[in-house]
Amino acid sequence: TEGRKNYWYWIEEAAIQDLPGMEPVTALAFEMAESYLTPLLPKATLELLQPYFNRAGEVLNNQSESLLRKWPEKVAVIERGPVLQKPDIKPDVQQIVYQALLEEKTFEATYRPRGSEKTKDYLIHPLGIVSRMGAIYLVCTLWGYSDVKQFALHRFLSANITEESLKVAPHFSLQNYLEDDQQFAFPLADKPIQLKVLFDEQVANHLEETPLIENQVLTHQPDGKVLLEAELIDTLELRWWLQGFGDNVEVVEPISIRNKFNQLAERLSVIYRPS
Repeated sequence: TEGRKNYWYWIEEAAIQDLPGMEPVTALAFEMAESYLTPLLPKATLELLQPYFNRAGEVLNNQSESLLRKWPEKVAVIERGPVLQKPDIKPDVQQIVYQALLEEKTFEATYRPRGSEKTKDYLIHPLGIVSRMGAIYLVCTLWGYSDVKQFALHRFLSANITEESLKVAPHFSLQNYLEDDQQFAFPLADKPIQLKVLFDEQVANHLEETPLIENQVLTHQPDGKVLLEAELIDTLELRWWLQGFGDNVEVVEPISIRNKFNQLAERLSVIYRPS
C-alpha cells in the first residue's frame, strides 16, 4: 500500500489457479508444448511460462475421468532415421546466447570446433536459432564480417554479452536462409538443378501424397517405374535421401549426379564383394 493506492503482484513462480481459467484442452496444449519449447526459448521466457506449465499439469491430474489426461500417451512424433541422443549444452551458455539474440546484443564466446582439441575465441553477432535433428545451432556473423556462419551450441565452452552494438547482416532472413538457400541441407551449388529420377512404383507412391517439392512431376513409365522430375537445389541432404532408397532408385539427370552414384555403386560393390 502506498498512500491510498493499493498494488498487487504475483509472487515469482506462484501457482496459477483460475486467472485465467484453464480448460483441460488448454492444459493439454501447454503440457505438450513444454517439451518442445524448453530447448528453444530463452530462460527468462520459460520462467514466465513455468507457472502455466505447472498449472496445466495440475489441471490434467485433476481430470481423472477425462480422456484428455491420457492423450500424451496416445500420440508420438517419429523422425526419419534413428533418434540420436541430444548433445549436452551448458545452461549458462545457452542463456547468454538466447539473451543476446533476444536483446540484439553481441557476445564473446570460446568455441571448440568439431574434431579439434583447440578452442577459438569469437565476437559473435547472433541472427537466429535453428533446431535440427536434436541439436541446436546458432546462425550468426563474426566481428565485422557479413558472411553468415553456423555454430553448434553444445560446442560453446563459455559466453559473455558485450556492449558492442549488433551488426545485422543486410537483408538477412532466417526463413530465406533455410528454405530458399537450403543452408542446413548443405548446398553443393548456387543454381537449381533439373532432377530426373526413376523410382520403383511402390517406393514412389508416397511422393504423390508427400511431394518432394511443389513443382515436382510424376510420370508412370511403360515398365512400371515412376519418373520424378523437379527443379531444386542440389544438396548433400538430397543425395543422402536418394541413397536411402538403395537399388529402388536410379538417377537419370543431371549426368554429374548420375556419375557420382555410379562411382558410389562401384565402391560399394568392392566393399561387399564376397571374400
